[in-house]
Parts: sequence; structure tokens; C-alpha cells
Amino acid sequence: AAEYKFPDPIPEFADAETEKFRQHMMNKLTKKVERYGDEAEEVVEVCTEIFSTFLHSEYGGPGTLLVVPFCDMADTITDRGLPGGPQAARAAVKWAQEHVDKDWKEWTGTG
Repeated sequence: AAEYKFPDPIPEFADAETEKFRQHMMNKLTKKVERYGDEAEEVVEVCTEIFSTFLHSEYGGPGTLLVVPFCDMADTITDRGLPGGPQAARAAVKWAQEHVDKDWKEWTGTG
């Protein structure tokens, strides 16, 4: 039997999905003033950069959403001395689980 090959990432999808992700994270984290304070935007940028890189290089549709980028978000935020790494990563993965595969299907007309 032939091995299933996932589609290649779609740069235009990655760009559009990254922007949706950035907006969601900005809305979510800027409301958490007690946790993030003035550093919410920097935390969002870390998460967005990692998410965008993943979407552009590895995400090829349903079945390819990995946990690694979200672990990287938590680690990078912590390593940079920014607040709330685990909480930001949890918010990011929750959004991704609810939207990315569904949005891919809509984008590609496969859903």
C-alpha cells in the first residue's frame, strides 16, 4: 500500500491563518493585564513568529498539527524572561485545535 503524503504547506493560507492567530492572541493576552502587563505584545509576537514558521514549513492540513511549536512557545517565552509562557501556549494550542484544520478545509475546499 502506498504511504499517504500530506499536502505541502500553502504560504497564502499560512499568512492568513497567522494573522487570525495574532489577532486572537492579542485580544486574549492584552485582557490579562495582571499576568502580562506591558509585555503582552512581546509574548504575542513570540507566539506568532513560532506559529507562522510552523504553518509555513510543516503544516500540510488535518493530521499535521503538531504540539512541538506550542511547547517551543512556552519555552521561548520563559527563556526570554517574559511572563505567562505556559498560559500563552495553552491559549495558542486551544485556538489552533479549534480553527486551523477547519480553516484549512474551508481554504482548500476539502471540508
